[in-house]
Amino acid sequence: MSEKRTDDAVGRILRLFAERLESYLDGDELAFETLGECIEEGQFSADDVQSALWVLRGLGNENSVGGEATVENAPGKHAQRVLSAEERESVSPEAWGYLIDLNRRGALDSVQYERVLDLLVGSGVRPVDVELAREVASRVALEGNELDRGEIVHGDFDLIH
Repeated sequence: MSEKRTDDAVGRILRLFAERLESYLDGDELAFETLGECIEEGQFSADDVQSALWVLRGLGNENSVGGEATVENAPGKHAQRVLSAEERESVSPEAWGYLIDLNRRGALDSVQYERVLDLLVGSGVRPVDVELAREVASRVALEGNELDRGEIVHGDFDLIH
């Protein structure tokens, strides 16, 4: 099943849940009694239903808003990270676009992406240009697990001045 089909199905299931909840709140005590039948009639797969449940659980997760990032509340595949005020002052729009593209293509995972941003913001260069972003991203991607809390532990990290 295609990703588009699954997204549509999940949206329809969520609308079905919302309709049943509204009916219940309007006084229909049997609103949830036929939910299973409606799901079967809608020909939803078990994966569609499970995805809809994950969406609902994610919305109810107390860590999902303002909490610390965890695997349980990690952003979706197509989520866009927003720069903090300090990062906006530090990273040029071109460098930011370059990093977004690397992340989108899978060249940097989310942990590496954050390490690159930490290193760029801490570099003292204002604004960081694409060349410096490319250099730091390359080092982070190549050194992988050898990086310790955002610091390159092997070799010198010289900035281009």
